[in-house]
Amino acid sequence: MTFPSERAGDKPALQAGDRVVVAGGRGFVGSHIVRALLAFGCETHVLGPKMESDLLADVAGQVGSIDVGIEDGAAVRAALKRVAPAAVVSCAAFTGSGEGLMRAGEHDADRAFAINVDGLRHLLTASTEAGVRQVVWTSSTVVYGDAASYGQARVDESAPKRPLTVYGLTKHLAEEVAEFAVQRDGLPVTALRLPLILGPGLWYRGAAEQLMDLVRSARPGTRHAFTFHNEPVDLMHVRDVAAAVLCVLRHPRRLAATYNINGFTARPLEIAQRLQELVKDYAVDFREQRPPLLFPLVDDSRFRRDTGCTPAIDLSRLLAEMLERDRQDLP
Repeated sequence: MTFPSERAGDKPALQAGDRVVVAGGRGFVGSHIVRALLAFGCETHVLGPKMESDLLADVAGQVGSIDVGIEDGAAVRAALKRVAPAAVVSCAAFTGSGEGLMRAGEHDADRAFAINVDGLRHLLTASTEAGVRQVVWTSSTVVYGDAASYGQARVDESAPKRPLTVYGLTKHLAEEVAEFAVQRDGLPVTALRLPLILGPGLWYRGAAEQLMDLVRSARPGTRHAFTFHNEPVDLMHVRDVAAAVLCVLRHPRRLAATYNINGFTARPLEIAQRLQELVKDYAVDFREQRPPLLFPLVDDSRFRRDTGCTPAIDLSRLLAEMLERDRQDLP
């Protein structure tokens, strides 16, 4: 992600040395955001329960730990009052036992609402009371619903939200909660609607994991059975998501409440073909199937225009990095 040059006289909302709390910072996306904040020079604290797999083990001594669940409003308010952060980031979401965000929501809607909706409400209330200067949180493009109801054009932030999953509904309602905090309390809040996210550290199952498996299986002389739809999909490297969050936090002006963001768009068969070109004698047996639910492609031009930030990792670079990482992990 490339950053705009700062205008003379402008002061970024976030500076090196500032204190930031990241709710869900031990997860897939959150751990990359924590690393980006540490690299920038922020004092970073992670809010959330311990996880079975510690994605921040190598930086444990550099990160503060607030071991409370986001659904515990009183504990969150006490924690933010004590830590007094300049900014708060939230990528907390209910993932169940690792079956993926959408499946988790269908299996346990009560927990999904408790974390995805009420959890964000608790965090925003606590941020207002603690005098936090800015909140950035991760929404999702699943708020839009089925692609067939939007026509052929990419959808921008003015398109109606029509969620068809519990997870999509929780993100839709969370956006309304955030808008309420902006309007009533004047709290600067920005939501970034994420597409499908790929990259190191992905631990839960779902569509992204199937694509990651396609890459992980890319070994010379091997065959991989891959059953997936072949419609174009918006994708983004997790490191570009972290850079986008940092871009919003560093921006010298107050931004809109909601943005679509995206890295690049590709068809699954294109990914398989690229891998077969990159890895000698790697064969993919692609079986096309009808997608159970297809989301519309998004227009992210508003984010690029308002922030001046653009993603750095396209499909070619993502595949090259992932293949190199896998080669380094081989015994």
